[in-house]
Amino acid sequence: MTSIGKEIDRANTKAVGRIFEAEAALVGMKPASKAIPGFKKNLVTHAGPPIAWAKMLKVQKLAVLRACRAEGLAESEAKADALIRRGEILVEPNHKYGNVSGMCGVTTASFPVFIFEDKVHGNRSTDWMQSDVTSFGQTYEKGIAEIDFLRNTFGPVMAETIKHAGGLNMKEMLGQGLQMGDELHGRFDATRGVFSNMILPHIVRTGFDKETVGRVGDFLYGVGGRWIGGNMMMGACKVMMDAARGVRMSTVVTAMSRNGVEFGIKVSGLGDRWFTGPAGEIKGFIFPGFSPADGAPDIGDSAISESRGLGGSALPASPSQARLFGGGLEESVQHTKEVRKISLAEDPFFRIPYMDFSGVPVGIDIRKVVETGKVPRIDTGIAHKDGGFGIIGTGIADAPMEPFKKALSAFAKEFT
Repeated sequence: MTSIGKEIDRANTKAVGRIFEAEAALVGMKPASKAIPGFKKNLVTHAGPPIAWAKMLKVQKLAVLRACRAEGLAESEAKADALIRRGEILVEPNHKYGNVSGMCGVTTASFPVFIFEDKVHGNRSTDWMQSDVTSFGQTYEKGIAEIDFLRNTFGPVMAETIKHAGGLNMKEMLGQGLQMGDELHGRFDATRGVFSNMILPHIVRTGFDKETVGRVGDFLYGVGGRWIGGNMMMGACKVMMDAARGVRMSTVVTAMSRNGVEFGIKVSGLGDRWFTGPAGEIKGFIFPGFSPADGAPDIGDSAISESRGLGGSALPASPSQARLFGGGLEESVQHTKEVRKISLAEDPFFRIPYMDFSGVPVGIDIRKVVETGKVPRIDTGIAHKDGGFGIIGTGIADAPMEPFKKALSAFAKEFT
Protein backbone atom coordinates (compact mmCIF):
# COMPACT_ATOMS: atom_id res chain seq x y z
CA MET A 1 0.00 0.00 0.00
CA THR A 2 1.29 3.50 -0.84
CA SER A 3 2.01 5.99 1.91
CA ILE A 4 -1.01 8.09 0.87
CA GLY A 5 -3.20 4.98 1.08
CA LYS A 6 -2.01 4.34 4.62
CA GLU A 7 -2.65 7.98 5.51
CA ILE A 8 -6.21 7.77 4.17
CA ASP A 9 -6.81 4.54 6.10
CA ARG A 10 -5.62 6.16 9.33
CA ALA A 11 -7.85 9.17 8.70
CA ASN A 12 -10.84 6.96 7.97
CA THR A 13 -10.26 4.89 11.10
CA LYS A 14 -10.28 8.12 13.08
CA ALA A 15 -13.45 9.41 11.38
CA VAL A 16 -15.38 6.17 11.90
CA GLY A 17 -14.16 5.93 15.49
CA ARG A 18 -15.52 9.42 16.16
CA ILE A 19 -18.91 8.38 14.75
CA PHE A 20 -19.02 5.33 17.01
CA GLU A 21 -17.98 7.38 20.07
CA ALA A 22 -20.52 10.15 19.46
CA GLU A 23 -23.44 10.60 21.79
CA ALA A 24 -26.83 12.02 20.86
CA ALA A 25 -28.71 13.55 23.78
CA LEU A 26 -31.90 15.54 23.32
CA VAL A 27 -31.18 18.53 25.56
CA GLY A 28 -33.78 21.16 24.72
CA MET A 29 -36.33 22.74 22.41
CA LYS A 30 -36.34 26.43 21.52
CA PRO A 31 -37.32 28.69 18.62
CA ALA A 32 -34.72 28.43 15.85
CA SER A 33 -33.59 32.03 16.34
CA LYS A 34 -32.68 31.26 19.97
CA ALA A 35 -31.32 27.75 19.44
CA ILE A 36 -29.22 28.20 16.28
CA PRO A 37 -26.28 30.64 16.18
CA GLY A 38 -26.63 33.10 13.31
CA PHE A 39 -30.26 32.29 12.55
CA LYS A 40 -31.76 35.67 11.58
CA LYS A 41 -35.36 36.81 11.75
CA ASN A 42 -35.52 37.07 7.95
CA LEU A 43 -33.86 33.71 7.31
CA VAL A 44 -35.72 30.69 5.94
CA THR A 45 -33.82 27.42 5.61
CA HIS A 46 -34.59 24.36 3.48
CA ALA A 47 -33.57 20.74 3.01
CA GLY A 48 -30.80 19.69 0.67
CA PRO A 49 -27.70 21.30 -0.81
CA PRO A 50 -27.74 24.99 -1.83
CA ILE A 51 -29.99 25.87 -4.76
CA ALA A 52 -30.87 29.09 -6.55
CA TRP A 53 -34.40 30.31 -5.93
CA ALA A 54 -35.24 30.18 -9.64
CA LYS A 55 -34.20 26.51 -9.83
CA MET A 56 -35.94 25.31 -6.68
CA LEU A 57 -38.53 22.54 -7.07
CA LYS A 58 -42.09 23.88 -7.06
CA VAL A 59 -43.22 22.04 -3.94
CA GLN A 60 -40.19 23.20 -1.95
CA LYS A 61 -40.64 26.76 -3.18
CA LEU A 62 -44.28 26.68 -2.06
CA ALA A 63 -43.22 25.34 1.34
CA VAL A 64 -40.81 28.28 1.70
CA LEU A 65 -43.42 30.85 0.62
CA ARG A 66 -46.09 29.47 2.93
CA ALA A 67 -43.64 29.31 5.83
CA CYS A 68 -42.86 33.00 5.19
CA ARG A 69 -46.55 33.73 5.72
CA ALA A 70 -46.60 31.64 8.89
CA GLU A 71 -43.57 33.55 10.16
CA GLY A 72 -45.19 36.92 9.40
CA LEU A 73 -42.49 37.85 6.91
CA ALA A 74 -45.07 38.52 4.18
CA GLU A 75 -48.85 38.82 3.91
CA SER A 76 -49.06 36.64 0.81
CA GLU A 77 -47.01 34.18 -1.19
CA ALA A 78 -46.61 36.72 -3.99
CA LYS A 79 -45.15 39.28 -1.57
CA ALA A 80 -42.87 36.65 -0.04
CA ASP A 81 -41.61 35.73 -3.51
CA ALA A 82 -40.83 39.39 -4.26
CA LEU A 83 -38.95 39.82 -0.96
CA ILE A 84 -36.90 36.70 -1.65
CA ARG A 85 -36.00 37.91 -5.13
CA ARG A 86 -34.87 41.25 -3.68
CA GLY A 87 -32.78 39.50 -1.03
CA GLU A 88 -34.83 40.86 1.87
CA ILE A 89 -35.77 37.32 2.88
CA LEU A 90 -32.78 34.98 2.90
CA VAL A 91 -33.19 31.35 1.74
CA GLU A 92 -30.35 28.96 2.62
CA PRO A 93 -29.78 25.24 3.36
CA ASN A 94 -30.51 23.76 6.78
CA HIS A 95 -27.11 22.05 6.94
CA LYS A 96 -25.34 25.42 6.82
CA TYR A 97 -26.77 26.06 10.27
CA GLY A 98 -26.41 22.57 11.72
CA ASN A 99 -30.14 22.04 11.26
CA VAL A 100 -32.05 19.23 9.54
CA SER A 101 -35.69 18.66 8.68
CA GLY A 102 -37.74 16.24 6.61
CA MET A 103 -38.87 16.47 2.98
CA CYS A 104 -38.92 20.18 1.93
CA GLY A 105 -37.46 20.81 5.39
CA VAL A 106 -38.40 24.48 5.69
CA THR A 107 -37.51 26.15 9.00
CA THR A 108 -38.07 29.76 10.15
CA ALA A 109 -36.97 31.80 13.17
CA SER A 110 -39.97 31.20 15.42
CA PHE A 111 -40.34 27.48 14.72
CA PRO A 112 -39.30 25.45 17.79
CA VAL A 113 -36.44 23.08 17.05
CA PHE A 114 -35.21 20.09 19.02
CA ILE A 115 -31.62 20.54 20.25
CA PHE A 116 -29.23 17.57 20.25
CA GLU A 117 -25.82 17.39 21.85
CA ASP A 118 -22.79 15.13 21.52
CA LYS A 119 -20.89 15.89 24.73
CA VAL A 120 -18.00 13.67 23.66
CA HIS A 121 -17.03 15.96 20.78
CA GLY A 122 -18.84 19.15 21.77
CA ASN A 123 -21.21 19.20 18.77
CA ARG A 124 -24.80 20.37 18.61
CA SER A 125 -27.48 19.97 15.97
CA THR A 126 -31.13 20.94 15.67
CA ASP A 127 -34.26 19.63 13.97
CA TRP A 128 -37.60 21.28 13.20
CA MET A 129 -40.70 19.14 13.62
CA GLN A 130 -42.14 18.20 10.25
CA SER A 131 -45.48 19.79 9.36
CA ASP A 132 -47.63 19.41 6.28
CA VAL A 133 -46.85 22.98 5.19
CA THR A 134 -43.09 22.93 5.71
CA SER A 135 -42.51 19.35 4.60
CA PHE A 136 -45.02 18.87 1.80
CA GLY A 137 -46.07 22.34 0.68
CA GLN A 138 -49.62 21.95 2.01
CA THR A 139 -51.77 25.06 1.56
CA TYR A 140 -51.36 27.75 4.19
CA GLU A 141 -55.06 27.67 5.08
CA LYS A 142 -55.07 23.91 5.72
CA GLY A 143 -51.70 23.76 7.48
CA ILE A 144 -51.36 26.88 9.64
CA ALA A 145 -53.25 25.34 12.59
CA GLU A 146 -50.63 22.58 12.85
CA ILE A 147 -47.78 25.09 12.82
CA ASP A 148 -49.49 27.22 15.48
CA PHE A 149 -49.97 24.13 17.65
CA LEU A 150 -46.30 23.20 17.32
CA ARG A 151 -45.19 26.73 18.17
CA ASN A 152 -47.61 27.58 20.94
CA THR A 153 -48.36 24.26 22.63
CA PHE A 154 -46.11 21.39 21.60
CA GLY A 155 -42.86 23.40 21.72
CA PRO A 156 -43.31 24.83 25.22
CA VAL A 157 -44.52 21.51 26.66
CA MET A 158 -41.64 19.57 25.12
CA ALA A 159 -39.11 22.17 26.28
CA GLU A 160 -40.25 21.77 29.89
CA THR A 161 -40.44 17.97 29.55
CA ILE A 162 -36.87 17.70 28.27
CA LYS A 163 -35.69 20.11 31.00
CA HIS A 164 -37.38 18.04 33.70
CA ALA A 165 -35.77 14.88 32.33
CA GLY A 166 -32.33 16.48 32.30
CA GLY A 167 -31.95 15.36 28.67
CA LEU A 168 -32.91 12.16 26.89
CA ASN A 169 -30.63 9.57 25.28
CA MET A 170 -31.70 9.44 21.64
CA LYS A 171 -29.00 7.00 20.57
CA GLU A 172 -30.36 4.50 23.04
CA MET A 173 -33.93 5.16 21.86
CA LEU A 174 -32.99 4.60 18.20
CA GLY A 175 -31.18 1.40 19.11
CA GLN A 176 -34.31 0.07 20.79
CA GLY A 177 -36.47 1.08 17.84
CA LEU A 178 -34.18 -0.80 15.46
CA GLN A 179 -34.51 -3.96 17.55
CA MET A 180 -38.30 -3.61 17.59
CA GLY A 181 -38.90 -3.45 13.84
CA ASP A 182 -38.08 0.10 12.70
CA GLU A 183 -35.40 0.64 10.06
CA LEU A 184 -35.29 4.30 11.18
CA HIS A 185 -36.17 6.25 8.10
CA GLY A 186 -39.56 5.17 6.84
CA ARG A 187 -40.96 3.31 9.85
CA PHE A 188 -40.95 4.70 13.39
CA ASP A 189 -43.90 3.00 15.06
CA ALA A 190 -41.77 1.30 17.72
CA THR A 191 -39.52 4.32 18.16
CA ARG A 192 -42.52 6.57 18.75
CA GLY A 193 -43.62 4.22 21.52
CA VAL A 194 -40.17 4.20 23.11
CA PHE A 195 -40.04 8.00 22.98
CA SER A 196 -43.48 8.30 24.55
CA ASN A 197 -42.43 5.99 27.37
CA MET A 198 -39.27 8.03 27.93
CA ILE A 199 -41.11 11.32 28.29
CA LEU A 200 -44.19 10.08 30.18
CA PRO A 201 -42.83 10.43 33.76
CA HIS A 202 -41.61 13.94 32.94
CA ILE A 203 -44.39 15.42 30.82
CA VAL A 204 -46.96 14.79 33.58
CA ARG A 205 -44.75 16.72 36.02
CA THR A 206 -44.28 19.83 33.91
CA GLY A 207 -47.09 21.78 35.52
CA PHE A 208 -49.09 22.24 32.32
CA ASP A 209 -52.81 21.66 32.74
CA LYS A 210 -54.30 18.28 31.92
CA GLU A 211 -55.96 19.47 28.71
CA THR A 212 -52.70 20.90 27.33
CA VAL A 213 -50.75 17.72 28.09
CA GLY A 214 -53.60 15.72 26.60
CA ARG A 215 -53.43 17.70 23.36
CA VAL A 216 -49.71 16.89 23.10
CA GLY A 217 -50.56 13.23 23.70
CA ASP A 218 -53.24 13.35 21.01
CA PHE A 219 -50.68 14.77 18.60
CA LEU A 220 -48.01 12.18 19.39
CA TYR A 221 -50.40 9.29 18.87
CA GLY A 222 -52.18 10.86 15.91
CA VAL A 223 -51.26 11.54 12.30
CA GLY A 224 -49.22 14.62 13.16
CA GLY A 225 -46.91 12.75 15.51
CA ARG A 226 -46.23 9.82 13.21
CA TRP A 227 -42.80 11.24 12.38
CA ILE A 228 -41.68 12.14 15.91
CA GLY A 229 -39.19 9.27 15.74
CA GLY A 230 -38.01 10.61 12.39
CA ASN A 231 -37.25 13.97 13.90
CA MET A 232 -35.33 12.31 16.71
CA MET A 233 -33.45 10.25 14.11
CA MET A 234 -32.47 13.22 11.96
CA GLY A 235 -31.18 15.39 14.78
CA ALA A 236 -29.38 12.49 16.45
CA CYS A 237 -27.77 11.24 13.25
CA LYS A 238 -26.73 14.77 12.31
CA VAL A 239 -24.92 15.34 15.61
CA MET A 240 -23.26 11.90 15.40
CA MET A 241 -22.12 12.36 11.80
CA ASP A 242 -20.80 15.86 12.51
CA ALA A 243 -18.30 14.20 14.85
CA ALA A 244 -16.51 12.93 11.73
CA ARG A 245 -16.34 16.29 9.94
CA GLY A 246 -12.98 17.81 9.11
CA VAL A 247 -10.71 14.77 9.50
CA ARG A 248 -7.90 15.55 7.08
CA MET A 249 -7.58 12.99 4.26
CA SER A 250 -10.69 11.06 5.28
CA THR A 251 -12.89 9.83 2.42
CA VAL A 252 -15.90 9.14 4.67
CA VAL A 253 -19.25 10.61 3.67
CA THR A 254 -20.55 12.72 6.56
CA ALA A 255 -23.89 13.86 5.09
CA MET A 256 -26.29 13.11 2.25
CA SER A 257 -29.25 15.35 1.47
CA ARG A 258 -31.64 16.21 -1.37
CA ASN A 259 -33.57 19.28 -2.49
CA GLY A 260 -35.66 17.55 -5.15
CA VAL A 261 -33.41 18.85 -7.92
CA GLU A 262 -30.01 17.71 -6.69
CA PHE A 263 -28.69 15.01 -4.37
CA GLY A 264 -25.66 16.22 -2.41
CA ILE A 265 -22.97 14.70 -0.22
CA LYS A 266 -20.30 16.05 2.10
CA VAL A 267 -17.00 14.29 2.77
CA SER A 268 -15.01 14.43 5.99
CA GLY A 269 -11.68 15.50 4.51
CA LEU A 270 -13.21 18.03 2.10
CA GLY A 271 -14.82 20.39 4.60
CA ASP A 272 -18.24 21.86 4.02
CA ARG A 273 -18.25 21.58 0.24
CA TRP A 274 -21.26 19.96 -1.41
CA PHE A 275 -20.85 17.52 -4.29
CA THR A 276 -24.05 17.04 -6.23
CA GLY A 277 -25.85 15.04 -8.89
CA PRO A 278 -29.47 14.80 -10.05
CA ALA A 279 -32.09 13.86 -7.47
CA GLY A 280 -33.33 10.32 -8.02
CA GLU A 281 -36.68 8.95 -9.07
CA ILE A 282 -38.62 7.35 -6.22
CA LYS A 283 -39.95 3.83 -6.74
CA GLY A 284 -42.50 2.51 -4.31
CA PHE A 285 -46.11 2.87 -3.24
CA ILE A 286 -48.42 5.76 -4.18
CA PHE A 287 -51.47 6.32 -2.00
CA PRO A 288 -54.94 5.91 -3.54
CA GLY A 289 -56.10 8.99 -5.40
CA PHE A 290 -52.65 9.82 -6.74
CA SER A 291 -50.44 8.49 -9.53
CA PRO A 292 -46.66 8.15 -9.91
CA ALA A 293 -46.73 11.20 -12.19
CA ASP A 294 -47.87 13.31 -9.21
CA GLY A 295 -44.75 12.55 -7.17
CA ALA A 296 -41.81 14.90 -6.70
CA PRO A 297 -38.25 13.57 -7.05
CA ASP A 298 -36.26 12.52 -3.98
CA ILE A 299 -36.16 15.34 -1.40
CA GLY A 300 -35.22 15.99 2.23
CA ASP A 301 -32.46 16.07 4.84
CA SER A 302 -33.56 12.67 6.15
CA ALA A 303 -30.89 10.84 4.13
CA ILE A 304 -28.71 11.64 7.14
CA SER A 305 -30.18 8.28 8.24
CA GLU A 306 -28.41 6.36 5.48
CA SER A 307 -25.27 8.44 6.12
CA ARG A 308 -25.25 6.80 9.57
CA GLY A 309 -26.00 3.31 8.17
CA LEU A 310 -29.71 3.32 9.04
CA GLY A 311 -32.81 3.60 6.85
CA GLY A 312 -32.29 1.98 3.47
CA SER A 313 -29.00 0.49 4.64
CA ALA A 314 -30.77 -1.20 7.57
CA LEU A 315 -34.02 -2.09 5.82
CA PRO A 316 -33.90 -5.79 6.83
CA ALA A 317 -34.64 -4.60 10.38
CA SER A 318 -38.17 -3.89 9.16
CA PRO A 319 -39.46 -6.61 6.79
CA SER A 320 -42.90 -5.00 6.58
CA GLN A 321 -41.32 -1.72 5.51
CA ALA A 322 -39.18 -3.51 2.93
CA ARG A 323 -42.34 -4.85 1.35
CA LEU A 324 -44.09 -1.49 1.50
CA PHE A 325 -41.18 0.13 -0.27
CA GLY A 326 -41.67 -2.17 -3.24
CA GLY A 327 -39.12 -4.91 -2.53
CA GLY A 328 -38.92 -7.64 0.06
CA LEU A 329 -36.76 -8.98 2.86
CA GLU A 330 -34.38 -10.90 0.61
CA GLU A 331 -33.78 -7.89 -1.63
CA SER A 332 -33.22 -5.62 1.36
CA VAL A 333 -30.72 -8.06 2.89
CA GLN A 334 -28.79 -8.09 -0.38
CA HIS A 335 -28.68 -4.30 -0.46
CA THR A 336 -27.36 -4.12 3.11
CA LYS A 337 -24.60 -6.53 2.09
CA GLU A 338 -23.79 -4.30 -0.88
CA VAL A 339 -23.63 -1.19 1.30
CA ARG A 340 -21.13 -3.02 3.49
CA LYS A 341 -18.89 -3.32 0.44
CA ILE A 342 -18.76 0.47 0.15
CA SER A 343 -18.49 1.11 3.90
CA LEU A 344 -15.59 0.81 6.32
CA ALA A 345 -17.08 -0.86 9.40
CA GLU A 346 -20.05 -2.54 11.05
CA ASP A 347 -21.65 -0.70 13.93
CA PRO A 348 -21.16 -2.29 17.36
CA PHE A 349 -24.31 -0.60 18.71
CA PHE A 350 -26.95 -0.50 15.95
CA ARG A 351 -27.62 -4.13 15.01
CA ILE A 352 -30.08 -5.85 12.66
CA PRO A 353 -31.97 -8.76 14.27
CA TYR A 354 -32.89 -10.40 10.94
CA MET A 355 -29.21 -10.52 9.90
CA ASP A 356 -27.98 -12.42 12.98
CA PHE A 357 -27.61 -9.11 14.85
CA SER A 358 -24.80 -7.93 12.63
CA GLY A 359 -24.07 -4.20 12.79
CA VAL A 360 -25.34 -1.70 10.25
CA PRO A 361 -22.74 -0.52 7.70
CA VAL A 362 -21.00 2.70 8.74
CA GLY A 363 -18.52 4.96 7.00
CA ILE A 364 -19.51 5.15 3.34
CA ASP A 365 -16.21 5.57 1.48
CA ILE A 366 -16.28 7.58 -1.75
CA ARG A 367 -13.41 5.45 -3.11
CA LYS A 368 -15.36 2.23 -2.65
CA VAL A 369 -18.52 3.70 -4.17
CA VAL A 370 -16.71 4.71 -7.35
CA GLU A 371 -14.65 1.53 -7.50
CA THR A 372 -17.61 -0.85 -7.12
CA GLY A 373 -20.28 1.21 -8.87
CA LYS A 374 -22.62 0.59 -5.91
CA VAL A 375 -24.55 3.45 -4.31
CA PRO A 376 -26.63 3.80 -1.12
CA ARG A 377 -30.39 3.40 -1.39
CA ILE A 378 -32.56 5.95 0.39
CA ASP A 379 -35.91 5.22 2.07
CA THR A 380 -38.15 8.20 1.56
CA GLY A 381 -41.60 9.71 1.54
CA ILE A 382 -43.15 11.18 -1.59
CA ALA A 383 -44.37 14.77 -1.82
CA HIS A 384 -46.76 16.01 -4.50
CA LYS A 385 -44.72 17.84 -7.11
CA ASP A 386 -47.19 20.75 -7.15
CA GLY A 387 -47.71 20.97 -3.37
CA GLY A 388 -51.11 21.43 -1.78
CA PHE A 389 -51.19 18.00 -0.10
CA GLY A 390 -49.53 16.04 2.66
CA ILE A 391 -47.48 12.91 1.98
CA ILE A 392 -48.76 10.97 -1.07
CA GLY A 393 -46.61 7.83 -0.90
CA THR A 394 -43.43 6.09 0.21
CA GLY A 395 -40.59 4.50 -1.69
CA ILE A 396 -36.89 4.05 -2.36
CA ALA A 397 -34.49 6.13 -4.44
CA ASP A 398 -30.92 5.24 -5.36
CA ALA A 399 -28.30 7.90 -4.80
CA PRO A 400 -26.72 9.13 -8.05
CA MET A 401 -23.10 8.23 -8.77
CA GLU A 402 -22.11 11.76 -9.84
CA PRO A 403 -21.60 13.27 -6.35
CA PHE A 404 -19.22 10.48 -5.37
CA LYS A 405 -17.19 10.83 -8.57
CA LYS A 406 -17.00 14.61 -8.14
CA ALA A 407 -15.92 14.25 -4.52
CA LEU A 408 -13.24 11.69 -5.38
CA SER A 409 -11.89 13.94 -8.13
CA ALA A 410 -11.75 16.89 -5.73
CA PHE A 411 -10.06 14.69 -3.12
CA ALA A 412 -7.40 13.60 -5.64
CA LYS A 413 -6.68 17.20 -6.63
CA GLU A 414 -6.31 18.29 -3.02
CA PHE A 415 -4.31 15.41 -1.57
CA THR A 416 -2.33 13.82 -4.40
